[in-house]
Amino acid sequence: MNVHVIMNVHVIKKVLSTSRSAREAFSLAGRRSTGAKWRLVLPAIAILAAACVVARGDNTPTTPMVPERPPVFTSASFIVKLAGALSADEQQAVIARNGGVEISSVPALRLHTIEAASDTLNATVERYQSDPQVESVEREKIRAVGGTPSDPAYPDQWALPKIGWDSVYGTVSPTGTATIAVLDTGVDASQPDLVGHVSPGYSVLSASSADIDPNGHGTWLASIAAASTDNNIGIAGAAYSGANIMPIQVLDSTGAGQDGDIISGVVWAADHNANVILMGFSNPGFSQNLQDAIDYAWSKGALLVAANGNDGS
Repeated sequence: MNVHVIMNVHVIKKVLSTSRSAREAFSLAGRRSTGAKWRLVLPAIAILAAACVVARGDNTPTTPMVPERPPVFTSASFIVKLAGALSADEQQAVIARNGGVEISSVPALRLHTIEAASDTLNATVERYQSDPQVESVEREKIRAVGGTPSDPAYPDQWALPKIGWDSVYGTVSPTGTATIAVLDTGVDASQPDLVGHVSPGYSVLSASSADIDPNGHGTWLASIAAASTDNNIGIAGAAYSGANIMPIQVLDSTGAGQDGDIISGVVWAADHNANVILMGFSNPGFSQNLQDAIDYAWSKGALLVAANGNDGS
C-alpha cells in the first residue's frame, strides 16, 4: 500500500479559493480501497471540507515527489529496521555489536532509533548498513508545522462557506462518531470550545498525557476539526458534532519533531483505535519507515490525513 493524493475535483475548486490555513486543515472523503465509493469518514459534512492526502490500499508503485527544498536531518540519530526473524534478544545483540545508543524503538515495526556521537556517526551508520541482519538504515528527519499568519483573528477565518459547510448546516442531523488522533504539539483540553471533546491521549516526548499544548498549533488544528458548534463560543468545528480528539504529542514547543517520534505516534494511534490520524507537519524527504507506519495504521482501519502545500512541500 502506498500513499496517494486522492481528490474530488468539485471540492478542489472550492478549496483553492480558501486561505492556505483552510487548505492545510485538511479533512476529507476518501476511498477505503480501490474501486470503493467516495464516502464521508467523519460525522456529518465535516469531510466535505477537503482535498487531502490520504492513504489508499493498493499496490501501485509510486515515486516520491522531487522536493523543492532539501529535507532537514537530525545531527546524530538514525533509524534502523532489523530483519523480521530476529528475537528481541537478537535485535539487541545487533545494536550492541554495531554501536550507538538506542533512544527509542517501535517493536511492531522492528524499528530502533540509534544515536551516535557526531564524529562517529557516519562510521556507525556504515556498520549497520553492512550488517546482514539489518533490513534498512535511514537518517532521521525533522518535520515541522507550517508557518501561520500573525493576524490576531486568524483562527476565526476558517471560511466554512468556501467549502460548502454552511449549505448543509441545519439540514443534517449527524449521528455518527469518530476519534481523530491529532499528531502535533499536544492539545489544550481546557480550551472552552474543546471541553468534552478531548481524551487524555499520549505524549511520545514525555510518556504522559498530551492534553496540554506548549505551542498552540495542535490546539488550533483540533479546534478546526472538532470545536463545539452553535455554542456561542469561538469557532464552528468542521466535524459539527460527534468527533472526539485523541491528542498525541510528537512535536516539541517549537513545532518540530523527529521521524522516530512521529512513527511511534502513528503506531500508538492505530493501536488505540483512532478512526482518523491527522498530521499537520511537513518535510519533503521521503521515509520508508514512516511509510511502513502509515501502512500499519491503514491495516488497522485508520484513515490518514496530512498537511500539504506548506513551504513548497
